[in-house]
Amino acid sequence: MTVRRTSLTAIVTAALSAVLLTAAATAGTAAAPVTQPAASSARASVPWSQVGAGWVLAQYTSAPAGGGGSGPETLYLVSPHGTRYQLARWPDGRSAPQLVAWSPDGQRALFQVFSGKGGTEVLTLATGRMSTFVLPGAASPIGFTTPRGLNIVAGRPSGSGTSLARYSLSGDLLQRLGYSADGGVLYAPSGTEFATGTSTGLKLVGNDGALLKNLPVRGTSANSCNPVRWWTSGTILASCIPPGSGIPQLWLVPASGARPAALTPPRRASSGDLGDLDAWSLPGGLYLQAAGPCAVLQIFKQSPDGSISLVTVPHTNGDNAVLTALGSRLLIRAPTSCEGSVSLLWFNPATRAEQWLIRPPANVTGVSVAIPFYSRQNGNL
Repeated sequence: MTVRRTSLTAIVTAALSAVLLTAAATAGTAAAPVTQPAASSARASVPWSQVGAGWVLAQYTSAPAGGGGSGPETLYLVSPHGTRYQLARWPDGRSAPQLVAWSPDGQRALFQVFSGKGGTEVLTLATGRMSTFVLPGAASPIGFTTPRGLNIVAGRPSGSGTSLARYSLSGDLLQRLGYSADGGVLYAPSGTEFATGTSTGLKLVGNDGALLKNLPVRGTSANSCNPVRWWTSGTILASCIPPGSGIPQLWLVPASGARPAALTPPRRASSGDLGDLDAWSLPGGLYLQAAGPCAVLQIFKQSPDGSISLVTVPHTNGDNAVLTALGSRLLIRAPTSCEGSVSLLWFNPATRAEQWLIRPPANVTGVSVAIPFYSRQNGNL
């Protein structure tokens, strides 16, 4: 499980900076979404035993698109068919907490509070119970541990990296986990260990904070590797920057310590791909999440020879963030109006079929954060 959602944003920014310095058509197949009216009644109507792969937690902002205005913020649980269940609501999105993670067992959501004195909140989805606390040392929440999400992982700045620790669901410090060069924490599904960045690549750390194994990735810049997700049960997908470049490249790093292999070749800015950040092997081919110009996110299909072709998503404005994959489809969060309104949809890149989960009016901000149910396919953005 990846319990970090900020490090890749920093890498995208760094990559783009380096590059700059050196160089209603097809309709969805599902029925129209049904929004449940109130949080209490909506929770009671959720088929909790069915919540799993294909479900999404989404934070929806009703403020005007483009910023500068206020409006209510709503937390929805969205079924694979597009039914929305309202689980929480805040009167003003500007002071609402920000969704950070969804526990792997599907029972809790983790938020960071930026208003007032700040802090961390844990919401029990089925009951609506919210607990609020400040983590020791003013650490910022990163995510939940695997396999059930019974602990919180958080970090605070330490030198040029991040000091990591594990906390209880009420905010008590349980275990210091050491130092991370990139602030990333990629837990194994078992929850016994996690991968994080080092100056030479990655390392595996036990849940007790003990170093288990260094996983160097040769041919990469110092402090540039971060774990994206588990590609297989024994292999980590990592995004690293080659020496003398600002364009990240994807590597497959065996947890056994065997030699890593490049999944994507080094790119040139002229390719239009300004950095490979994630990838999914679907029945239709290998699809990449990549950095694009002006800090947008793009999707490319990579051929066996390493060449790429841009994948456009109909009815979106081109800034396509892939959140996960399920079967032959990608879950995408993307702006769908020139005002900046953001929608959520499933998209099959091979057939170009769309299924819209949330499609707000053009003048409404829309989906500010969306997190799919726990899966090894979950993206990192």
